[in-house]
Amino acid sequence: MKIISIVKKIFPYNYSITGPENNMALKQFLYFLPFKIHSFRSSKELNGWKIPKAWKVIKANLKYNDKLIYDGKSSPFGVPTHSNSFSKTVDYKELIKHIYYSETLKKAIPYNWTGLYRKNTKKSWGFCMTKEKFLNLKKGKYYVDILTKQKNATMKVLEYTLRGKSNKTIIINAHNCHPYQANDDISGCAVGIKIFKRLQQLKNRKFTYKLLIAPELTGPVFWLNKQKKNAKNIKYAILLKSVGNKNQIKLQKSYKGNTDLDSFAEEIIKKKFKKTRVGNFREIYGNDETVFDSPGYNIPSISITRYPFKEYHTNFDLPKILSEERLQEIENYVIDIIKRLELYEKKNLKLRVNFKGLISLSNPKYNLYLKAKAPGIDKIKYKEKKRKWNLLMNCLPNDIENSLSIREIAKKYKLPNKEVLNYCNKWIERDLLKKL
Repeated sequence: MKIISIVKKIFPYNYSITGPENNMALKQFLYFLPFKIHSFRSSKELNGWKIPKAWKVIKANLKYNDKLIYDGKSSPFGVPTHSNSFSKTVDYKELIKHIYYSETLKKAIPYNWTGLYRKNTKKSWGFCMTKEKFLNLKKGKYYVDILTKQKNATMKVLEYTLRGKSNKTIIINAHNCHPYQANDDISGCAVGIKIFKRLQQLKNRKFTYKLLIAPELTGPVFWLNKQKKNAKNIKYAILLKSVGNKNQIKLQKSYKGNTDLDSFAEEIIKKKFKKTRVGNFREIYGNDETVFDSPGYNIPSISITRYPFKEYHTNFDLPKILSEERLQEIENYVIDIIKRLELYEKKNLKLRVNFKGLISLSNPKYNLYLKAKAPGIDKIKYKEKKRKWNLLMNCLPNDIENSLSIREIAKKYKLPNKEVLNYCNKWIERDLLKKL
């Protein structure tokens, strides 16, 4: 199945945080995967985030000399999201304060989302139109007649889970809150669905995987709060955001920036693609990473994107601007990251200490001592690698007691994983360490 086919199936809906078309689109998502649907009612509030009511434009007329010159209902973008009702005659100077257009695409209508997410923005009225239309407006009096309505609704968050041998969970996330926006971010939703189709075929999965499709920010905020104790099992999040256009692929690292997820993702992207960019947290893109990687959750989250693109947040963000090849590149890149994580998790041996006190490692019955520097005695130069091994030897029992894995220990002392594993196996053979 082509990813673009999934895009076309789930694209043509007037998405928002809440609203009837979000509910209509559920059938299309459920066609691909048996998502669990979480519902959160309008006006529910958490950390200042408030789920909005469903909003609808009844009429949006702009008249000049009693003649209708613009109908805001002619486009789903014609009126800024959550605009108030307004019926009054205004002059040209006042009108243009409430007109929004794309500076770069003269024939495009912009998507003005600010009333939906910026809670400190005073809700007002307005029109969104092409720059061509705006430039043709004449000075004089205009009659504005906008009628909008709001009603209680529910925000829907879609969750699909593939169980693994471990409860350690990796989230793949995309958002579905922008109306008729193919790249931002129906492309991420579609790639996520295709990835999970492939993960279903991956045998002996060590990790549990969740595909989370939700209105950005608000959706993950309320969903994570609902997880309570289960949230501690979430190890990583991979965010797919605007991934189908022809721009170069970009990787934005997690806040820590030094996790295995970061390392593998960076290594693979540089190997797979000639032109790419890797940036630190929030340097490239801003989205749900601040939710997952927030205090109390601290879930390392990377973002994969091709942002920016010229059609961003306009009615030109259509399926035709997407490339199947580029979508598949993202799919294969994420699968490669997952396979690397799975491989290392299988090798990620965990141990426990099987003794008390200090062991004389130089005793022939153990023969585990790794020499320390002996100034004036050593005839051979004491190298940096030997110092690392001696430090590892002395700290190994404490590292094991602190639940560090073999891989984490190797990383801590900057030594080869395989060599550290071989040394630990000698401790196991002497019955000093036990496998968990």
